[in-house]
Amino acid sequence: MKKVYMIGNTHFDPVWLWKWDEAMSSITATFRSALERMKEYPDFKYSFATPPVFEWIKKTSPEMFEEIKERVKEGRWELAEGWWVQPDCYTPAGESLVRQGLYGQKYLFENFGAYSDTVFNIDSFGHPPTLPQILAKSHIKYYVLCRPEGRHIELSEPLFNWKSKDGTTILTYRDDSPYRNNTLDAIAEAKKLPYDTMQVFGVTDHGGAPTIKSIKDIYESDIADFATVKEFFENRKTGYTVDTEFITGDFGVYANHSETKALNRKAEYAVLNAEKASVIAEKYDTDALKKCWHDILFNQFHDILGGACIKEAYYDSRNVYGRAISTANEITHYNLLSVTNNIKMPGTNPDTIWNIVVWNLNAWDFDGYIEAEVQWAHEFPWYDKGIALEDTDGNRYECQIVRERSVIPRFRSRFLFKARIPSVGYKAFRLIQTGEEINSTVPSNLFEIETDRYIVKLSPNGEITSVYDKNNGKDICGRLLVPVCYVDDGDTWAFNIDSYGEMCEPFRLEKLESTENGKLRTILKATYTFRSSRLVLYYTIYRQESYIDVRYKVNWNEKHLVFKLVTDIASCKHTASVPYGSAERNETKADVPVGEWLSTEALDFCTDRIFAYSASNNLLGLTVLRSPIYGDLRIDDIDLDTDYDILEQGITEGNIRVFFEKKHNLPQKAAEFNNPPLVLCEASHDGTLTTENSFLTIDAQSVSVTVLKKAEDEDCMIVRGIEHDGISQKIKITTNESIYELDINPYEIFTARIDNSGIQKTDMLES
Repeated sequence: MKKVYMIGNTHFDPVWLWKWDEAMSSITATFRSALERMKEYPDFKYSFATPPVFEWIKKTSPEMFEEIKERVKEGRWELAEGWWVQPDCYTPAGESLVRQGLYGQKYLFENFGAYSDTVFNIDSFGHPPTLPQILAKSHIKYYVLCRPEGRHIELSEPLFNWKSKDGTTILTYRDDSPYRNNTLDAIAEAKKLPYDTMQVFGVTDHGGAPTIKSIKDIYESDIADFATVKEFFENRKTGYTVDTEFITGDFGVYANHSETKALNRKAEYAVLNAEKASVIAEKYDTDALKKCWHDILFNQFHDILGGACIKEAYYDSRNVYGRAISTANEITHYNLLSVTNNIKMPGTNPDTIWNIVVWNLNAWDFDGYIEAEVQWAHEFPWYDKGIALEDTDGNRYECQIVRERSVIPRFRSRFLFKARIPSVGYKAFRLIQTGEEINSTVPSNLFEIETDRYIVKLSPNGEITSVYDKNNGKDICGRLLVPVCYVDDGDTWAFNIDSYGEMCEPFRLEKLESTENGKLRTILKATYTFRSSRLVLYYTIYRQESYIDVRYKVNWNEKHLVFKLVTDIASCKHTASVPYGSAERNETKADVPVGEWLSTEALDFCTDRIFAYSASNNLLGLTVLRSPIYGDLRIDDIDLDTDYDILEQGITEGNIRVFFEKKHNLPQKAAEFNNPPLVLCEASHDGTLTTENSFLTIDAQSVSVTVLKKAEDEDCMIVRGIEHDGISQKIKITTNESIYELDINPYEIFTARIDNSGIQKTDMLES
């Protein structure tokens, strides 16, 4: 006989159309109601497990928290959310999804004595194809999702084995109509289906436990029983396997509120850097780093990161990200300076003005351009001439003087140079005042810039229209990152539209000028106007490189429009980065999510503030911003001319790097772009450390190590990485003390523990 498993639950948004403090008040009443229902109805079971919400209760109502613990012991309060929150699953880095499990599961174990078997994640706006592996390695057996619903992706049945590229499968259930208002109606509909189902019931969003009426309705049913999520999965099996990613058609959330998304990425890298710096310096503040992660993970709640909250909520999220970033940066710099102070500087002569120590906290060698800025003594003549760098081997590094961050010329000097910096390590340089005059020149033709290999041509409207490869005698691309606007009639989520509307009038070029023209690079500045808005594009064209950088700065004062940077592409087939992996995709008219990089047939893109794009009609459109109304669900008709709060008003800045040659190590290039080397200025001093050093190197073909940290509960080191290209291999990991070997499987996200006994793989909970 068919059975309906009735899951008592509260879908609770700690932030959405309200702020966290209001939510904290409502969840107390919700839990009190759930606990009362348990006293009244001995068969009733309840499912909820969000650690930061539990912390609210623990701090404000400790007696209630103890009562919840007792119900958990009885098996009537189920811990069915093994993550810290129900996050946006596409915007965060893969490591954040690992930490959702690590810190979520650790909290549950420390407070309730058990891990969760299930991640109950029904409200997130999409689910990347790498999730099964991440979940399985976090002690998760089952996954429950809702979006995308059946109208966006059809499934032959709601229960399936979800398979990731590495071969990991996880038993998954899609409930595309959760939280039905009428329990009897939900049971009646489930009765028509040819298989057992799981129905979630309870008051939703702002909190509220299952009602007395709904509980009584279940008692009266002949096929419905109170159950836990785990009980449903333990009694169900399926041979149906799905290996797709799950992207919702409600695509607005993928581009919304790019500031919050960019802050999230900055915070992630800041804490990862802090962990590495702490390992290097052997000064590890586990509690401070954990608190940084807790802040980041809370802000990854799907409505916050999806730009779906009210405007006031983002004041809080901005502050929380700021707290995490500031704390992490302090930890990083305190630790790196403690090491730098022990380096024997190359400029040992006391008259040496400055030494520069460049730190690379990515786990592979960096070979690229670095900007540094130094201060001249106020009491001595200021300096405005040439600079060079020199290492201890006598190698000299050419520097191009660039504009300093301030507007006090000669008081400080900023310069650009190219160097190789070792993996998770540093290299020190001596600064030399060459006395060479700085000759500022302007390119003879601003609309055609020639480098050693390429000719970059611009249209009369200041747009890149072609990049010609002199070696191969052909154009690599046509229009590149051209500014375009489209009509956007969508609500906050774009629930009410399938794609964006008509193209608007073009941006109008106001001025094209050269702001920099030296031995290493040329920068063109194109200033545009569009209605009430203003856009500046900076094209950075390097003399000897196979890529260009484009920086955009837009002062946006429009509403109900979407702004994209559009590129001509020969084919809409492409590959996009997703958390800890990639996804092959075809044409998509509506926006879809992207991480740090995107690869087309001819061009590769790295970005630091692009999180959505479209690829249709041989056009790749990187979505810079969209400007719907905050918190607009468009339930009723609204007057679009009313004075509503509009997203993305004011300044938005970001950077894009476009490679003209295909890069097999594109994930590493994207990480370098988002996490460039750190520069420390040092006086001359002696020390016990050499002027160049690496604390961790990886000898591998297609493996990137992303994490170097101390274990949460043991005195050992944790290394985590990913194999990108589907190649089975043995890698070598070298530290200051030892060389370790590790077998890596195709597309594996591996975690390894290193201690005195050697190296061995472990799970993502470090258990």
